[in-house]
Amino acid sequence: MGLVPAGNFTKRMKHYRRLLFIAALSLLMVLALVKLGRVEISLNTLKRVHAGWYGLVIVSFYASVAARGWRWRRILHEMGHPVGLVYASALLTAGLFLSAILPARAGDLGRLAMLKQDHDVPIAVGLASIAAERVLDVFALLVLAGVGGWLALSGHLPPEVVQLLTGVTSLMAVGLVGLVAVPGLEQRLVDLPGLGRLPLRVQSLYRRGLDFGLTMVNSIRLLTRRPAALAVIVGQSFFIWLWDGVIIYFILLSLNIVRPFSISLFTAMTGALAAAIPLTPGALGQYDAALISLLALFGLPTADGSLTVLLLRVVQLWTFIPVSGLVTYVFGFSRALSLGEGRDV
Repeated sequence: MGLVPAGNFTKRMKHYRRLLFIAALSLLMVLALVKLGRVEISLNTLKRVHAGWYGLVIVSFYASVAARGWRWRRILHEMGHPVGLVYASALLTAGLFLSAILPARAGDLGRLAMLKQDHDVPIAVGLASIAAERVLDVFALLVLAGVGGWLALSGHLPPEVVQLLTGVTSLMAVGLVGLVAVPGLEQRLVDLPGLGRLPLRVQSLYRRGLDFGLTMVNSIRLLTRRPAALAVIVGQSFFIWLWDGVIIYFILLSLNIVRPFSISLFTAMTGALAAAIPLTPGALGQYDAALISLLALFGLPTADGSLTVLLLRVVQLWTFIPVSGLVTYVFGFSRALSLGEGRDV
């Protein structure tokens, strides 16, 4: 009586294994930061954190999340698929939840599935909206990192940072060239020489893939129809990432560490670029190592850098997971964003 069958118990545990994994990974990261950074986890350390400034860190983080939902809704509207602001913000939060517990921005797949299911938005258009987000993010990051680095380092950027900025800029330029060139090549791609000699199945796959790709590209190009609307979306992107710089600035102030805002801006933007392709859930370890190294560049002791990262992760990840998880389930997005194998919803 009251016992749960072994099969049901195993099934339930599958739903939580990702959370268990992120918990274990987080614990390892905390131990590493405490050991390598020689951070003392004690009441004295907690007393060092100014509650007022740290409260602004929390407000700033959730303001940036809200701004992301606002921007995504506008992007979808410009692509001809308007959705409600609450829906867009909640679904984006659910996507961030899944990306926090799975690598490689897996939450984006969940967003695509829910858009298709709830609003019949074609997968190609949904993917285009997310691709547009990424392009806008990279553009804002590059500009803000360049400005922040120029001000913080008096125009003398480290070679490693220059290489990172140059590499990302080059990739972005290639993408933009392709975006501009595709319309002129569309008819040639449709009437590809030799296509008729291929098996019918191959022709069908080619045409379906081409149609998907062209739908994506054309959806992104729709953003340029109205320059005023595009300007607002670009402005929103800068607003979103400026908040990340503000968050680092407020964390440092909460520790009574006063540095120019340009240092916080440069550190946050360059760290985000270094973790643009997260290799671990929430870019754990990847983003943190970059942030500590960048703060050390400006003379911040490793202990203070490690404590800064810990305070950031408390807001950005460890408390955000339950909050965003609650949003995911309250709004019913667990249909697509299950914690299990993907079929157990």
